[in-house]
Amino acid sequence: MRIWLLSGLALVLPLCLAGDAGAADACPAERAVYELVDEGSRFEIGFQRSHNYASIASDLYMYLTTPQRTYWFTFSVSNGYSGITLIPVTDPTRADAVPDGPRELIALGSDNPVDLDTLRSLRFYALDEDFTFWFEPPNEGETAPAFIMVPEMGLSLWYGAGQLTDDASADRDPMPRGVFKPDLCRDVLPERAWP
Repeated sequence: MRIWLLSGLALVLPLCLAGDAGAADACPAERAVYELVDEGSRFEIGFQRSHNYASIASDLYMYLTTPQRTYWFTFSVSNGYSGITLIPVTDPTRADAVPDGPRELIALGSDNPVDLDTLRSLRFYALDEDFTFWFEPPNEGETAPAFIMVPEMGLSLWYGAGQLTDDASADRDPMPRGVFKPDLCRDVLPERAWP
């Protein structure tokens, strides 16, 4: 019975997702907006251009908007067989980011166990339409990923949303696990973020 269910899921999942992958075709990453809808709650992921480089890994910031607030991240990619990690930062579009860019909310070199657990939950997966995983985050001008997953982000939003924002009122912010599918390709881009 279990083998049949897994086989059925393997056949159905690509069919459910394939119809939306085309929305990312020829859409540059900085214009792509993705959504995950769960019981009427909408979660959005998108990218924001920076004046220079948001991080050494990408010239784009990533934002996640939940029903409660918007969270901002830069990308980090380690050497070897690793992946892409999101680093929470303050809003890079605010005036206080103009001189030096946004402030990192968790230091990469931290040996604090809470910080390390949070960083482990902030993995970013970009996939092509054939479900091939990207090894590098998107950059401005590149074709947007067909799908995006941040499967453990909900863990940090549930137990430590305050680590992902400088909003002192941040509390538990429930988000389901799921695949973010393309929603639209923006015609108008916001002003570039700092630095």
